[in-house]
Amino acid sequence: MNKREIFIALSAEDNLPRGNIWKITAKKTDFYLDFEGDHAGGFHLSMHGPSRNFSGHRFHIKSNEQAVSAARSKGAFIEHDLGRPHAFDGVQVAGHAYRVARLRFRWDLQRPRFRGAALSRTPMPTLGAGRDGRSLNTPLPPNQAWDIDFVVAYGEPYWPAPDESDGPSARIGPLANDAGMWLTATSYHRPQDVYPSPEELQLPTPRAGETPHSIMSGGPGHLGVQDMYWFVEGVTTRELLAKTAASKGRSLDAPSA
Repeated sequence: MNKREIFIALSAEDNLPRGNIWKITAKKTDFYLDFEGDHAGGFHLSMHGPSRNFSGHRFHIKSNEQAVSAARSKGAFIEHDLGRPHAFDGVQVAGHAYRVARLRFRWDLQRPRFRGAALSRTPMPTLGAGRDGRSLNTPLPPNQAWDIDFVVAYGEPYWPAPDESDGPSARIGPLANDAGMWLTATSYHRPQDVYPSPEELQLPTPRAGETPHSIMSGGPGHLGVQDMYWFVEGVTTRELLAKTAASKGRSLDAPSA
């Protein structure tokens, strides 16, 4: 089958992207979730389906160390402890479907006071010819998050029921691969205090006198390898990142990741 892509981006009333632009790709028997933008540094989530050499499915997050090193050489702050690809189970939500990942955009990215830090230098992609896209430019209410939940299913597309307790949803996709698998995404607006990100991904927002800086954080859900994987886009402080970089013997001269 031909490769297909769906792009997802947060913007605001000026229609300029905040944070990273995310891309879902269907290719052969696999799906890939990665991102483009200021923070890109060689990370992607792979969802592999049955093939000639493999009878089941596997989900893992992987880093490309060559790309990470190249980004670091330009001054980007990139830290991870993945080592070998980090495999995880996802959450089975139906007999044939698994919630694999959640992409969260925090409302801070749209706040006028953080606009300079949140703006991406990567333009919105051109759509068409197998490329679809979704963006959100309506301002989020205070302390709300825009969540996109990704589900991989066998045989037919699967979306969570529209009347789930965590609020109304909007469907994105589906994408199909050559293994008879489908990837769907469901968009939600969720209150961050009711549906918090994993604790280690809750970085502080800037206070008075601190310098805003955009950040993408990733990590497993609350149940570890038995959970889905989280990616959180938000704004933190340059002082925090510079302190962390110094502790690693690095400099912070470019956007972080």
